[in-house]
Amino acid sequence: MQIDFHGFLLDVRGAVLIWLALVAVGAAPFLAIAVSAGRRWRRLRPRPERRVRPRREAAAARQAELRRYAEEVAVAASRAAVTAERRRAEWAAVTRTQQAAWRAYDEAAEAARRTIQAEAFGIPDTPSTVDEVSARRRYLERAAAVAYRRGDLSAEQFGDVLAGRDGWDPRRHPFEQETRLRVARRDRLRRACDTLSEVERSAWRAAEVAVAAKRSLDAEALSAAFRVRQAGDRTRPARRPVRSVRPMPSWNADTAPIPRIAVLS
Repeated sequence: MQIDFHGFLLDVRGAVLIWLALVAVGAAPFLAIAVSAGRRWRRLRPRPERRVRPRREAAAARQAELRRYAEEVAVAASRAAVTAERRRAEWAAVTRTQQAAWRAYDEAAEAARRTIQAEAFGIPDTPSTVDEVSARRRYLERAAAVAYRRGDLSAEQFGDVLAGRDGWDPRRHPFEQETRLRVARRDRLRRACDTLSEVERSAWRAAEVAVAAKRSLDAEALSAAFRVRQAGDRTRPARRPVRSVRPMPSWNADTAPIPRIAVLS
């Protein structure tokens, strides 16, 4: 019995090729699924923590520094507000004192004007008796003491009255002495009003400076708080959208189409 080895080898080769083609067709879906899953895993996997940690630490340190600065500016702004309120109250108090001083000056000026006008009707002559001179001296000393305690006369002026210096003559008529005392009160109140006007202007400038400082610090505190919020937004990790994984159809050997393979003999 003779065997056709050439034909047998051709049949074996054809069977091997068919078997290899079937294996390749069966493994192709699994290979495609593995490649797709690997790509998806590489795309969705989290970044290594060691790469982003230094950047996050630097951003956190910057945010902490900005927060400390914002807190310091906020404290300075609150103190500036208290200072501005105190300067405003001081200016208001000086203004009230100034207004009261001007009212007192107007009254003193009017009283001095009336006595000066009354002198136009004539003043009696100098006293002729010793008792009358003594009475006028006692009146001048009492009136000068009252004016000194009230602040109308300085210590030096009061000494001049008692010693009869600087035109203070106890022999003059009490009406004339009263006129001079009222003029002294008017002049003293005028000097006080001028001084209070300078104090009021200084207090107003101080209040304006305090208000400007408060406004500047308020704006800086608001800007610092905004920078802290921006730094917090940058350091907060962004939420990555969760991608839904589309389910791959399962491969079934019974339903999968088998490609046609042409075997060349």
